[in-house]
Amino acid sequence: MKKSSETSQTLPFYFFAVGVFLIIVCQDIFSNGMFLDGMIYSTVAKNLANGLGTFWNPHFTATLMPDFHEHPPLAFGIQSIFYTLLGESRFIDRFYSLFTVVIVGYIILRIWKTLGCKYGWFPLFIWLITPTVFWASYNNLLENTLTIFTSLSILFYLNNLESKKYYFIFLSGFVLSLGFLTKGFVAFFPWTFPFLLWFFLKQKSFGKMALDTTGLFIFTITPLLLIVLLFPTARLSLHKYIDHQVIDSLRNSVTVNSRFDIIKRLFSELIPAAVLCILILVWAWIRKSPVILLKENFKKVLVFLFLGLTGVIPIMISMKQSGFYIIPAYPFFAISAGILVYPLIDSLFNKINYESKWFLIFKWIGYSFFFIGFMLSLYFYNHFSRDNSKIKDTYTILAELPQGSVINISPDMFDDWSLHAYFARLKNISLDADLNNKRGFLLIKNENYSDTLNSNYKIIKLNTINYKLFKKK
Repeated sequence: MKKSSETSQTLPFYFFAVGVFLIIVCQDIFSNGMFLDGMIYSTVAKNLANGLGTFWNPHFTATLMPDFHEHPPLAFGIQSIFYTLLGESRFIDRFYSLFTVVIVGYIILRIWKTLGCKYGWFPLFIWLITPTVFWASYNNLLENTLTIFTSLSILFYLNNLESKKYYFIFLSGFVLSLGFLTKGFVAFFPWTFPFLLWFFLKQKSFGKMALDTTGLFIFTITPLLLIVLLFPTARLSLHKYIDHQVIDSLRNSVTVNSRFDIIKRLFSELIPAAVLCILILVWAWIRKSPVILLKENFKKVLVFLFLGLTGVIPIMISMKQSGFYIIPAYPFFAISAGILVYPLIDSLFNKINYESKWFLIFKWIGYSFFFIGFMLSLYFYNHFSRDNSKIKDTYTILAELPQGSVINISPDMFDDWSLHAYFARLKNISLDADLNNKRGFLLIKNENYSDTLNSNYKIIKLNTINYKLFKKK
């Protein structure tokens, strides 16, 4: 059987994987509207780029979280560089999210290659079709940035095993300190990796495993201790984060009915990977490939499966849970699934005739999917993924307001968090619900219109759907 070059053999599969991803997200990837958390984070980062707030004391709005310590600041600092270099367009929010996807995807491929495997498009595809992963790709979550550091840590440790150079242990621990500065203690689950390798594969003695684990711990904690000891503003910032966000969430925050909610969410998220692996098993059975091949790498499967679980199970400590909290674990579940069926894939693909008309058809399907997904993403650039009428009203209202101003809103509107976020992100407008502070403008909902008619304000006639804007006389 005559084969074409390795690149021409594998490239269609990468185009297919990325094309499917683009088709899934095409309506949302460049659209208007964003998940509330992501909009807040983009606003904080944009403010930092504009000199509003500092790295250790970020700023959201003048009236809501002017000192933003809900999370450590590193992701905001990194994203602020994008605004500084590329401007403040809403597309920069999505571009940064896509940037993190590309980086994590590349790290997955590097880990896969370090494991001595071919067909890197397969774990990449499994990861990209995980629902929360592709949802997060256009919603600017901190977990997107965190996943870069946790995945890098595993890659660096694998490089240490391959090269026997201990500085990779330093790098593996150091990037976890960056992970902590992105999302806190959830970044530390890769500490378990040396133990899992020892427990399942016995590649090192227990003593060497313990030494590596200690090194990871030291090289993670030492940079953080130095920052806290040398920089009082950093110490205060991290103290506020731990006190308000971590301790309060453990004591008081409840968003789920059961601590096992995150496990249920994990199983639902892994359904696409499970279905794909089952299809490969069926294909292998039809092609009479020996299923016994699955046993070859089963211990490696368990290493990455349990590594992923160590990124999930600690979330059960708190009753404050959300599906996107475990995004950093998904690359390892994808790698685990890939290793499971890798021998079958290798056996089946060794039998492919890369000169056949069927492969030619698949190649053009892969290229077509990528092209269609890319073009549809551009086509839907002005689509509204959420908050359609609110965003339209916001653009109309902002045209009447001075940049960086503070306006009054009716008190019942204060807990409309997305309204705060859109006004702050698009024009740095802060919303004040204290009507004793007489601002130059007042924004109300339509249903409250009759309650605000008085001699102090005159209405500004605008073509809005849900809100009315008044100007102080």
